[in-house]
Amino acid sequence: MRKRDWYRWFLLLFVMGIMGCGMKSDENLQEDNVTEDLKRQELTFWSYYETEAQRKGLDKLVQGFNESQQEYKISWEYVPMVDFIRNLSFSQSEESLPDLVLADNPDMGSLIKIGMLADITEEIKETVSVEEYYPEAWKSVEYHGRYYGVPFCCNNTAIIYNRQMFEEKNLEIPGTWEEFKDAAAALTEEGNCYGFAMSAISGEQGAFQLMPWMLAAGVDPDHMSDNRGKEAFLFIDDLLKKKYMPNDCLNWSQNDLTRSFLEGNVAMIENGPWAMAELEESDLEYGIFAFPAHTSQGVVLGGEVLAAVKGKNVDGAVLFINYCSSNEVLEELFQTTKNIPARVELAELFAQKNPQYQVFVSQMENGISRKSIKDWKNVSNALSDSLNKMFGSEEDIEKIWTQYVKELE
Repeated sequence: MRKRDWYRWFLLLFVMGIMGCGMKSDENLQEDNVTEDLKRQELTFWSYYETEAQRKGLDKLVQGFNESQQEYKISWEYVPMVDFIRNLSFSQSEESLPDLVLADNPDMGSLIKIGMLADITEEIKETVSVEEYYPEAWKSVEYHGRYYGVPFCCNNTAIIYNRQMFEEKNLEIPGTWEEFKDAAAALTEEGNCYGFAMSAISGEQGAFQLMPWMLAAGVDPDHMSDNRGKEAFLFIDDLLKKKYMPNDCLNWSQNDLTRSFLEGNVAMIENGPWAMAELEESDLEYGIFAFPAHTSQGVVLGGEVLAAVKGKNVDGAVLFINYCSSNEVLEELFQTTKNIPARVELAELFAQKNPQYQVFVSQMENGISRKSIKDWKNVSNALSDSLNKMFGSEEDIEKIWTQYVKELE
């Protein structure tokens, strides 16, 4: 072989060797990634979040956590709100529980009492400062001085209204029940638009929407059968009888309210921060005002809690909870989900950046949590049953009130 040919063969073999090494490195890298994923412990959490903004927020949260460490890989699963607790109970017997839950805060008490949730007091005492949270929000995770979760977000309801319709009728923002009823009357156009709508759907959503009217009537949260609550029943019944509000509310969820409002079928709705993302994407000019007062102003606080399921991967769950307690993580998350942080300072900062949420944030200081309402589950069922009768039957309101009181005896 001539020297020049030998040199060419050597160069060719050298280049092929480099390429082979490079290909092998890529393959090894892929194998390493697969091996790394196999080494990770799988975590799952359940949530009933269903709006597009909420889902995007959870997707980003999960991705951020998975990229922040190599020990765990978490995913989230959607479970409808109406089936959430029932599915947890079924899963407990089938041993297919998630590692964490993003639960409605009034459900925490019952979940703690049946031993579903892990006591994580010691695990979070160095990373979570209780005093930074709204006191009413923190009540939902505490039981006998021990902590069984961390408040994730909070909310309440206010009145969202169509600005153009208000201007066309020369209406001022109502501050009392009578002013509110007058506005609903003026905004109602038979066969075209109702003045007001609320969710009367069976279950927690309907009860949550009726409860502020009860508190505004002056009902003591420890005595929900107080006769002052009848004023709230009479007020809602009057709106229905005068057709300022549709009976269809019986089948409307809070998300259905938003859609009906955007379609121009309703001029005012009772709704919360979860509706804001859809409203902001629309061209509709809307405004928000605080819940109208009567004897007082009624504000009920809602929201979700992140909690670790007892007997599952509590260490991994706590790591995720601590990750979700970071200011940086929460600020980015709530800009996506449009929920209000449960921490006071972050909530106020959120309102500064998003002025349209100011009413909701300002009401946080005056509201009460459902955990503060004595025997809430029984109250919730009684309120839901009463709404069903008000919107879905011809029963006399006095009879409905009497039945409501009996349910609470």
